[in-house]
Amino acid sequence: MKETLKTAKNRKQKRSIKQIIVRYMTMVSVTLGVVLVFLMIAASTISTSSVLSDSLQVLARISAQNIGANLHLLADRMDNMVQKPEWTDPEVSFAEKQELIDESKKRIEFVWIAAYDASGNKLYGDAAAPESIADKDYYEYLTVTNNTSIGRPEYDNGIWQICVGNPVTDAEGAVSAYLVGSYKYDMLNDVLSNINIGAGGLAYIVDQQGNIIGDKDVEAMGEARNLYEMYKTARNQEVFDSMLSFQSNARSVFLGTEQHYIAYSPIPGTNWTLMIAAPGADFLGVMMGTLAVSILVIVILQVCARRMTVGAADKIAGSLLLAAQRLKLLSAGDLKEEVVFADNNIEAETLTTALSATITKLASYIDDITEYLGLLSSGDYSHDVKDTFEGDFVAIKDALSSITASLNDTMERINQASLAVRNNSSETSSCAKKLYDGSMEQSAALKRLTGKMEVITHKTDEIDENAERVKRSADVARERVENGRQQMNDMLSTMNSIHEDMKEIITISQLIEEISSQTSLLSLNASIEAAHAGESGKGFAIVAQQIGVLANQTAEALNKTGDIISKASQSIEEGMKQAEATAESFSNVNKATADFKEISNNLIHITVEQKEAIQMASQEVQIVLSIADTNQDFAREMDETAALSLCQAQELEQIVSVVKLRKGQEG
Repeated sequence: MKETLKTAKNRKQKRSIKQIIVRYMTMVSVTLGVVLVFLMIAASTISTSSVLSDSLQVLARISAQNIGANLHLLADRMDNMVQKPEWTDPEVSFAEKQELIDESKKRIEFVWIAAYDASGNKLYGDAAAPESIADKDYYEYLTVTNNTSIGRPEYDNGIWQICVGNPVTDAEGAVSAYLVGSYKYDMLNDVLSNINIGAGGLAYIVDQQGNIIGDKDVEAMGEARNLYEMYKTARNQEVFDSMLSFQSNARSVFLGTEQHYIAYSPIPGTNWTLMIAAPGADFLGVMMGTLAVSILVIVILQVCARRMTVGAADKIAGSLLLAAQRLKLLSAGDLKEEVVFADNNIEAETLTTALSATITKLASYIDDITEYLGLLSSGDYSHDVKDTFEGDFVAIKDALSSITASLNDTMERINQASLAVRNNSSETSSCAKKLYDGSMEQSAALKRLTGKMEVITHKTDEIDENAERVKRSADVARERVENGRQQMNDMLSTMNSIHEDMKEIITISQLIEEISSQTSLLSLNASIEAAHAGESGKGFAIVAQQIGVLANQTAEALNKTGDIISKASQSIEEGMKQAEATAESFSNVNKATADFKEISNNLIHITVEQKEAIQMASQEVQIVLSIADTNQDFAREMDETAALSLCQAQELEQIVSVVKLRKGQEG
């Protein structure tokens, strides 16, 4: 019951050929309509964007030139005024210069005009003029360039103004004053107001920092606005950077949430840029209306096409219904029911006639195939297929004949192969047994080798520790020998100093001995002179005698001192020789210690390399042991597989012996 409901549900979900034709024709027409609409939208958008960008760029360039021309006109008026010699004539008073200003103001529509000194303070001019222009941007340009400068628009005395300044120079080119005139902003606003680019169009004059200094909407000029702060996006920043680098171009950007087409161009003679922007929505209204009409026409055409498709599908579906019903019976296995012929069109008649012939042939072929397969299922491969097949059905006969021949040949080969497999399985089982026993012996030997490698590794670690201990002892011995050698060098230096001092003592002793000799001689001469003097010289003779005694004692003491110094000098020389010999021995010991340290380092290096080699060998032995274990498992599995193959070969031999083959192929 559940299966019947599922089948009915599947049939309900499937569509008839009429529904399929109508569905796909509708899909094709709708797809074509959608593609056409999108192509029209893309083409209209691209063409509108291209034409609008080109037009805006031309408009921006022309408007910037017009603004530059107006500013140039204002600058020329000021330049003509400063050319008058009265401004630099020292004999012309300020009152006379004030009269010149008043006269110029009558001819030219100035808001105010005045002259200022080098520090920006007013010299003379209109009362409406500011007392100082030191804080104005155009004053900085005047002082730096000494040329005509135009200030940004500013609001003063209830009106928007533009100031133009010119330096007044004398015959030597020195600046004596700055003449500044203020014009109404209307001269620029006239150009901006005439830029008509849609209901929401914008027209800005922007300085180098992105500040909006001019706007067609005069009321909005009082607000401090900056393009970078108003429209903060990476793309807008890139466009504004290009705009403020005095380039001319047209781009599509989003100002806030609305898409705009903008164009910009530098204003000649200034550091300003004119930017105009047109909202995309103002220019896409007509295009949207045209697209709406096009979509309506496409929908009407699709409705008409659907009606025509339904009529054609009805005819095709009626012609195929009879053939579909008979094919349904054929799919259910009914080969006896007659085919109802359709003659409403050539294709349907041809289809039903061919279907009738096909069913008749199929019934005959199925009977022959059923009979032959019955023989094969009973194990009789000795008969041939009947020669009743035609056309492509001959391939079925050939396939059955090929299958029978292949089965005969296969069964014969299976019979022979079963015998060979039985013999090979016996040999394989024997070899597997031997391989398993060898693997067991190999695994045991590798385990014993692994134990020996662990003992060698342990002994190598002990050698490494002893070598490290020897190295530390050698370092300590060398350090101590080095200290002894340093102390011996210090002792040699001290003994050299003592030896030099002994030489000085010997020299002093010799000098004292010479003085003693002279003193003795002087005492003898004094005694002789005292004897010549008689009684008056007795006291002097006693003194001379004592001096002689003292000289003799000094000489005797000097002789003893000389002997002692000589022996001390010899002892010092002997000590120096012994000390030098000892220092040389320390040097030899130090060298031997260094050699011993080098040998210890080499021993440690060799021990480390030996340890690494043993570890690597141990790892390789572990790998070989793992392979031996794997081989042991493979040998056991091979033995079991060989035994199983032997049993299967015997069973296969029994099965083949039952099959009846053609003559000449019997097993």
